[in-house]
Amino acid sequence: MKKIKTSNQQAWREVAGALYLLIIAIAVLVSVLLSSQSSLAFGYDPTHEEKIILSEFAYSVLDSYFDSHAELNSISSEVFGKIDYFKVFISLIHNGKLRCCQSGSTEVSEHRLYFDTIEAVIECIEDDRFGGFLTEDEYPDVEIVFNFLYDRQKLEENDLYYLEDNIELGIHAIELRRPNYGTYFKESVPISNNYDLEKTLARLCNKAGLGEDCYQDPVTSIYKYNTLTFKVNRDNEVIDLYRYNILIDLEEVTNAKIKESIQLGGQWFLSNLKPFTGILEYKYYPSSDRYSTSNNHVRQLASLWAISELAVFFDTDIYDELINKTLDYYLRFKTQGDYLLIEGESKIAYNAFMILALLNTDYPGRDDFLVDFGDALLSQQYEDGSYHTYFASEKNTGIDYYPGESMLALMELYNATQDQRYLDSVEKAFPYYREYWRNNMNTAFVPWHSQVYLLLYQQTKDPEVADFVFEMSDWIIDNYQITESEYIDAIGGFPRNDPRNATSVYLEGLNDAYRLAVLVNDKTRQKKYAQSIMNGARFILQSQYHEKNTFYLTNPDRAMGGFKESLVANEQRNDYTQHAVLALIKTYENNLFE
Repeated sequence: MKKIKTSNQQAWREVAGALYLLIIAIAVLVSVLLSSQSSLAFGYDPTHEEKIILSEFAYSVLDSYFDSHAELNSISSEVFGKIDYFKVFISLIHNGKLRCCQSGSTEVSEHRLYFDTIEAVIECIEDDRFGGFLTEDEYPDVEIVFNFLYDRQKLEENDLYYLEDNIELGIHAIELRRPNYGTYFKESVPISNNYDLEKTLARLCNKAGLGEDCYQDPVTSIYKYNTLTFKVNRDNEVIDLYRYNILIDLEEVTNAKIKESIQLGGQWFLSNLKPFTGILEYKYYPSSDRYSTSNNHVRQLASLWAISELAVFFDTDIYDELINKTLDYYLRFKTQGDYLLIEGESKIAYNAFMILALLNTDYPGRDDFLVDFGDALLSQQYEDGSYHTYFASEKNTGIDYYPGESMLALMELYNATQDQRYLDSVEKAFPYYREYWRNNMNTAFVPWHSQVYLLLYQQTKDPEVADFVFEMSDWIIDNYQITESEYIDAIGGFPRNDPRNATSVYLEGLNDAYRLAVLVNDKTRQKKYAQSIMNGARFILQSQYHEKNTFYLTNPDRAMGGFKESLVANEQRNDYTQHAVLALIKTYENNLFE
């Protein structure tokens, strides 16, 4: 495979590059003068046609560099002559790998964008920072990303807390400037590299050849820019990028789209298995294509439950091997006390998720395991109705999570067996945990107990149960969901100060609150909860990796279908996808988008 330049040709590269740039610039100027005039205008929101014109021109520069017979496109100066931008960056991406990124440096003039495009493309071809120079084998298949920086704003302070309040990751490009020197990060840098703001600023300082805390130096000035970014390919497919992602409009969401997302989420589970045990990896970092060595057994078992729910939802056996291997693995930890003892801990949540998963299977000995695990949960209940959260231990933490998960398992076990003991246990627990939450109001408690109490209401028709679900659901929507934001991808997310994957968790409970509002014919709450769920579902879909937004990942197959931590953090944990697919299954079944 031929490399365009080598390190031994450095002097020739510099001379040839400058000469080539001059020849191309002259050719473009002639092209501008000879071309017919057009009525097209180019602004911060260029039309689809204008983006295609710009991309075709950039590709013609790329082609003419490698092919002496290729010609530059003849383009009207009206297309680009009126744009007012501060800086434009052009990146070339090949097979999910960034191959180069360069900007133009032309002085402001009528034909500035012509020359900036030429300069950026050529400098990009000769940029060897990302795995060597672009090759003749690669250039026909590259995708081009255009980043326009505009609306330059100087930030008044260098304090990190101030900067966190004034820089929106993935939206704002950042310039770090010292006297007579400046360096930039496009808005895509923290998103594609999974950086928080502190790390972004530290890396920007490193890029400038300075210490990691140089941004705090009084001599340093920091600017932010609004940005316009889009990606193009040779088929003239234009993809507008927002926070280096693709915006989903609420009107685009349908039940079919929801189901497609659920299926893609199921595929993520199958694509991220440990090679020796065949069970799920715990956490994946798409930016570095690596798995974490940490683990969390509650989340592993909760994901097992979600996978078993997928098998039921799609009526398929494609998950059977994964389900059975995971059950095999965890049943090794079952003790004579009928609980799992894993690494010295025995949380009641282990029993809960084993029950929920086993109920969806025909695993050998299933019925006996269900009795054993269910009886063990019953043994943990105190006279006041509460549950001790650890077996054979004085430890009693996780109160906002583990009892709700266990009560959900007991209600599902009751529905499957009609054993009155399970229903009685949950009825006994209800007054205790209602009072507990009213004195310890928190978001983690709400979705688990909302799911429990829908099932409890279906059996008892107790209006106090329904009222408590509505009390919690109104509280969490009114206080934590984003309904308006200048950053449109955040709308629908929870919580307001940090919208993230927790949105999926809350939607699991809100979907059941909606079902409860339907059962009691509460029209006002039906409307309120439906709107909340629809906005939340759009937010969840926004966080999923799919074919069109994995273009910057080196191993998209691993990330595809999984859900990210948040709008700005792209790490994937198995419970992020667990909660997302379960929330979307409930949304689909509630038929809110049809």
